[in-house]
Amino acid sequence: MSPRRISALFASSFAAFSLTTWLLTKTNIGGDAGHDASTSEGVVRMQLDALAQSEPQIAYGLFSPQYRAEVPFAAFEEIVKAHGGMFRAKTIAIEDIARSFARDEMRVRIGSADGEHYVARYSTILIEGRWWIDAMRWRVDEAPPERVFTQRQGDGQRRRG
Repeated sequence: MSPRRISALFASSFAAFSLTTWLLTKTNIGGDAGHDASTSEGVVRMQLDALAQSEPQIAYGLFSPQYRAEVPFAAFEEIVKAHGGMFRAKTIAIEDIARSFARDEMRVRIGSADGEHYVARYSTILIEGRWWIDAMRWRVDEAPPERVFTQRQGDGQRRRG
């Protein structure tokens, strides 16, 4: 192997190591208790924050080792690029958490920068005291909008407001 290739390999390895170290430090020492990897909700919020800030490497690093072994970063990055605004959450509401010893399943309602509303399903897994995202699936929220009825004075008729 040529010295030039060895230098390039060393430089890329060092960059990957530095990014991983920074990510783990940020994840484990985060100042916001609601946004850390010690809870399943925290790791999901961390990923949504990273996606909203256009940081796909950080978002990808929150997936479980098994997920990352099955889905290469390039494929994940392509999905994020193709669906731009969808992954930039403006509102997040975590609902319906099904908990077990080392796995949580949750439904998250998301209002995004593209103006749409989505329902995301996350599976998280606990490995050595830290939560990881093991799977995520997003779809457009097709729930009918809430209807508010008001009554006009005098006629007793209802109208949608």
